[in-house]
Amino acid sequence: MVLVGIPASGKSSVAGQLAAAWQVPVIDTDLVVAEHLGGTVTELLADPATEAAFRQAEEQVAIDALSQDAVVALGSGAVTSASVRAALAGLPVVWLQTSVVTATRRLGLARFGMDVLAVIRTALDAQLAERAGWYTDVATAVIDTDRLRVDQIVEQLVGSQEGS
Repeated sequence: MVLVGIPASGKSSVAGQLAAAWQVPVIDTDLVVAEHLGGTVTELLADPATEAAFRQAEEQVAIDALSQDAVVALGSGAVTSASVRAALAGLPVVWLQTSVVTATRRLGLARFGMDVLAVIRTALDAQLAERAGWYTDVATAVIDTDRLRVDQIVEQLVGSQEGS
């Protein structure tokens, strides 16, 4: 199963618990890319000099991960790659749909003040506007995560697989 969505939609947390429930490996593509490039996702994407390398590595890591028998937390930008979208065809892909308001709350950004919060919300709004169509195209299921805890999302996904 592959999980897609904007940052703070719960992909990593849900993937970890889902993989544990199914006793399969978990692959968080953002973490794999960050480890490969030697930095954090935030650092690598904040620097224009490393963002291009991040996106290139993200595409290859995502394609490799999608061929594994694992639960994959796909980095939020991976769907911008036509190659990744093609690799997603035929796989169970769940869009963890999250509002920008919920994402910023989950990221704990209120402590930085309204100016910083506004900038980040604007960036997340732009990401969602750019990527929503791709998330819709690749998703075989959508879960609105705004009012759900991670365990509730996992329960839904485990239940949906048992019913298949």
